[in-house]
Amino acid sequence: MIEGQATITYTSGEEKVCSGGDLFYCPPGHSVRAEQDSGIILFSPQAEHCTVAEHLKEKLTG
Repeated sequence: MIEGQATITYTSGEEKVCSGGDLFYCPPGHSVRAEQDSGIILFSPQAEHCTVAEHLKEKLTG
């Protein structure tokens, strides 16, 4: 995470707060909420990430 702050919530209910300068890993089964303007670099398997991105696009524009 380059800057800002985000909260990662897992399906178990556990939450993790990440701030600028943090390195984090999120296994499947999570959501991310930016708490303030944030700069985040994500590395994710392309096929799976595209499926998620399409789902989000559908929900946000539908």
